[in-house]
Amino acid sequence: MRNKTDYALVFLCIAAIGCYATIAQVMLIREFLNIFYGNELCLGIVFGAWFLGIATGAFAGAKIEHTFKHAFTIFVITLMVMCFVLPVQIIFVRGIRGLLSVGIGEYISILPLLLTSIGLILPFSFIIGFIFPFSSKVILGATRDAAVDVGVVYIIESMGSLFGGLVFSFFLVSRFHPFKIITLLNIGMFVLLIFLLFNFHRKGQVYSCEEENKKTKMVLGFISLGLALVMIVVWLSPIPDRVEVFSTKMRWNTLNPHIELMTSADSKYQHIDIGRQAEQYSIYLNGQYASAFPNEYEYAQIAHLVMTQHPSPKHVILIGSGLGGLVSEMLLHPIESLDYVELDQRLLQISDKYLSPSDRQALSDSRVTIIHQDGRYYVKNTTKRQYYDVILVNTPDPATAFLNRFYTLEFFKEAQKILKSDGVLIASVSSAVTYIGKEVGSYAGSLYRTLHEAFKHVLVTPGQTNFYLACNKDSVVTLDIDTLMGRYRKSQVKSDYFSEHLFYTLLQPEQVKFIENQLSQRKDLLVNTDARPVTYFLNLVLWDSLAGGRLHGLFHSLKDVGLKSFLIPIMIALAGRIIYVVVKQIKLRMKSDNYDEEFKLPNNKQLKTTCLIALATTGFTGIALEIVLLYAFQNIYGYIYERMGVIVAVFMVGLAFGGYITNRIIQKRNFKWVILLMVFEGIIGFYALILPFIIQGLSSYSIAAEIGLTCFIGIAGILTGLGFPLVNKLFMQSSEDIAVSAGATNSADHIGAFLGAILTGVIFLPLLGVFGTCLILATLNLSSLILIGISLCSGAAYRYSKNDNSNSQRK
Repeated sequence: MRNKTDYALVFLCIAAIGCYATIAQVMLIREFLNIFYGNELCLGIVFGAWFLGIATGAFAGAKIEHTFKHAFTIFVITLMVMCFVLPVQIIFVRGIRGLLSVGIGEYISILPLLLTSIGLILPFSFIIGFIFPFSSKVILGATRDAAVDVGVVYIIESMGSLFGGLVFSFFLVSRFHPFKIITLLNIGMFVLLIFLLFNFHRKGQVYSCEEENKKTKMVLGFISLGLALVMIVVWLSPIPDRVEVFSTKMRWNTLNPHIELMTSADSKYQHIDIGRQAEQYSIYLNGQYASAFPNEYEYAQIAHLVMTQHPSPKHVILIGSGLGGLVSEMLLHPIESLDYVELDQRLLQISDKYLSPSDRQALSDSRVTIIHQDGRYYVKNTTKRQYYDVILVNTPDPATAFLNRFYTLEFFKEAQKILKSDGVLIASVSSAVTYIGKEVGSYAGSLYRTLHEAFKHVLVTPGQTNFYLACNKDSVVTLDIDTLMGRYRKSQVKSDYFSEHLFYTLLQPEQVKFIENQLSQRKDLLVNTDARPVTYFLNLVLWDSLAGGRLHGLFHSLKDVGLKSFLIPIMIALAGRIIYVVVKQIKLRMKSDNYDEEFKLPNNKQLKTTCLIALATTGFTGIALEIVLLYAFQNIYGYIYERMGVIVAVFMVGLAFGGYITNRIIQKRNFKWVILLMVFEGIIGFYALILPFIIQGLSSYSIAAEIGLTCFIGIAGILTGLGFPLVNKLFMQSSEDIAVSAGATNSADHIGAFLGAILTGVIFLPLLGVFGTCLILATLNLSSLILIGISLCSGAAYRYSKNDNSNSQRK
């Protein structure tokens, strides 16, 4: 008979699985942010691929579990294999562009990127899913109810995930690179296995109610000891550092092989690379080109075009990159103050040793104030109301949710509050010089339309980059060359890199007229808002188009698709399922002479299928709610890269707490379990309905709002975790095998999560926004509730609507 020490060691191993899995997931997300150029599209893809792996792994584990005589041995061997998969995955992720033979400077089209990402992420998460049925088999008998045993594995693994997320965020990430972290995790895992294996061998214990081979346990124990010693030696050696340097350079060479990598570092907010070609340095943030320095000729054109848009600018705010000569050229104008808002202090620290003397002098000018805050946060909270003459948003294109925050209607309205009545806002996006196709036109035109919603006057400059000039007062912003030359001369600027005659090059009249006609005549332009980030979505369309992908046509057609086009298929699927259930019950009545006894049998497939559908719906909604809240967090605070580990950990502890609540109900109460499942589905649907209003209420920038938003991520986890043990309870009433039940339910849960992550991250959220996405989620859960109700009304769930104490204990 096993004692508390035995169970404690097994539980520690299961918790270690959760800890390892969460840290692996967060590290893979951070790696993919570089491959995706910081685009949060990778959140949906990484989460989706992760859950697909768990689902397929759990399904495979449940299917083949009975073919293995010793579940405990497979449990241990699988843990050992898990320790060597993650470093290989990270190396392959960093070399994905080389694997796909993507040319220098080319985008990876979305479909190959999606499929390759699934292939790169799935191996590790497959192992996490595969081991779940064996974990449940190993601890069988820990409680008095087999269904509760499965819930215990779910809870302990989730608590391990919480620990992993917190340790990663607050300790590991700031001290070690990924390969050092993996080595440390492996040491901990092998040490646990040593204690586990030698403890049972010493006491002569058996597992899974079978006399397992003691010699095998001894061999596995010595293998674990040897691997632990190897990992300790590796930790103390330069091997992890060399692998990190090698894989980092490999990733860099797939992006910029002709540029020498000078520095690569992680800050709290992003991954930073600085490369050098000849005498010019380039900054890449999360893999995406951000700026180059020194680059005086290009930045001089931007600086003087911007500064001459106001007759007499005195107070200027720059949001985004100011290196490379931009600040120094702006200071040539007779301004009184320039507030330079740069979130990442580490970026300036790393760049400092490469800056030219003129750049260093400009940043130390008495008129310049460097503010290390999120630009959106500063604009919303600064006390300098009606203060600025010019706001220059010098950020990269809105290719990510983080960057899109500076191109929304809400931001432009917030910016108006800190501008003087004749103040000017200037932003830019990439475009084309002579041709504006439907993808480029929709993308660039969205910003044009959005600015028109906030400002009275909006002008657009031609070129590879369109500058959007917005103001509420007449005769301030202008593209008239004579007026701009007059303002330039009035400021008495003397620049080595700019002449007033360059205005003729920048603003050729025929090109100015062309871009204005192209954008003003479009009737299908969409307004970009915080709740519906269409410019972000349209950038994905443009991305796939530039990469030569095949999905941009589909994505572009989805632009005009309304919410009802997604709700109608759900209604059709619901009606089809209801008809199917009813027809099956009618046939059963016609075939059986004793139907009342027939539908009481514990092998009713229709109810089991309905329960799995409900669980898949819960998994779909849970991860979708997490992504919605992640987006809201990113939208408000702008530093999801720093808090990813904490956010994932909070969601996981919510899962654990939800599972614990249901386990306690199962142990202490007698309920009609199907009715309780309906209640849970209704609660989740209601939560999805009210979540947009909660997010809107928490959109203020404050510590209390940040804590509140994090708590609501935890609540989403709790509601998701409630259903898993309950469906296992229903399954255990019709299945003698705990591994089959655990595998089937875990697979259904994660299949739903896979679909939820992909559809929410790639389509629903960027296209329909928070409100539309949450309405779809509420509809899905209410549909599951209706399906369960139909099963009850048809009599198919009679056997399962009662608490069956006689079948609560399983071998």
